Amino acid sequence: MGEARRGGPPNAGQERLLRAALLGPEEAGRAWGEWYAEYGLEAPDEGSFRLLPLVFRNVERSAGGPWPEWEKLRGIYRRAWGRNQWLFHRVRPVLEELAEMGIRPMMLKGAALSARVYPDVGARPMQDVDLMIPRASAAEVFALLERRGWRSKRWRPAEVGAPFFSYTHAMDFESQEGCLMDLHWHALVQCCHAGADEPFWNNAERFEFMGMETLTPGATEQLLQICVHGIVWSPQPSARWVADAVLLVRQERVDWARLAALGEKLDLAPHLEAALSYLQAKWDVRVPEDALKALSEARRGVGTMAEFGRDMEPFAARSAWNDLLAFWGRWRRSLGGASPWVRLPGFARHLQYAFELERMGMLPGQLVRSARRRMR
Repeated sequence: MGEARRGGPPNAGQERLLRAALLGPEEAGRAWGEWYAEYGLEAPDEGSFRLLPLVFRNVERSAGGPWPEWEKLRGIYRRAWGRNQWLFHRVRPVLEELAEMGIRPMMLKGAALSARVYPDVGARPMQDVDLMIPRASAAEVFALLERRGWRSKRWRPAEVGAPFFSYTHAMDFESQEGCLMDLHWHALVQCCHAGADEPFWNNAERFEFMGMETLTPGATEQLLQICVHGIVWSPQPSARWVADAVLLVRQERVDWARLAALGEKLDLAPHLEAALSYLQAKWDVRVPEDALKALSEARRGVGTMAEFGRDMEPFAARSAWNDLLAFWGRWRRSLGGASPWVRLPGFARHLQYAFELERMGMLPGQLVRSARRRMR
């Protein structure tokens, strides 16, 4: 099927499969037949495979057929439904403990979208469950999960404190049964500060999850997260973000002016503009011109653009200086508007965590080694 895009806009094959997932029943049926004739189901890339349950639910509404590999496609959908139910049931005890602590979490991404805008929870396969808690509760919940046998899947310092919670937005956890959960204390990977989370909490909506009262982001914040997360390069192919965005816009009301204002305020205008422009050009998402104009005219500092370039093409040739600017851009944003010069020692701590170093004293040597590698 060719090399899969691992971030940003989907590749040509994924776009064709998205047509089968998102168009009207008759067009979707034809799109599925055309995609299958060219690519088949022997070895689809991961981004395409994740779309197949939605393709099944969309194409089954068509009066045409018989469609190729229909029973196999049905089995893929059923497996996704079963996997999601398994994840949800194993996360529920965590929600119960959070409720006992007086914490009402916010369900993010697939856990919320599958119930809000997808045909059913099986149409949106998930590898993990994303939920967000208030930043003030992060250390307490982090400790709770580890006491209950959940294991952090990524590097973390031996001492998890305030600097770490300002460096990164979330941590992947795995239970002893193999259930995966992404615990957020910030909504956006690019914005690890309370000011960026306030719109999510202030505009959250009540959401029943597994019989428990939780929260979910409002449509505007939900679309912001989908776009700035989906447009960035990722180890996992990202075609699904397009389906998330298109289905959300079709079914819920987005405040476009507020979305553009958030993109500018949070210094994410390049990311948001890139995502919305693609959705408008390829999927007829009607983004008001005023919103795109506001994003295109938003101030973009050198650090912001260096970070945006690194997010879009992380392995493109660049100097150590370019990478340092990208780190600076993200750290400066995490200050939430505070002067970076007053808090300059915090940048060293940010770099320590970025390089996954246990001690600050290891940072100078790491920077020298990184610069030398770039000079070879």
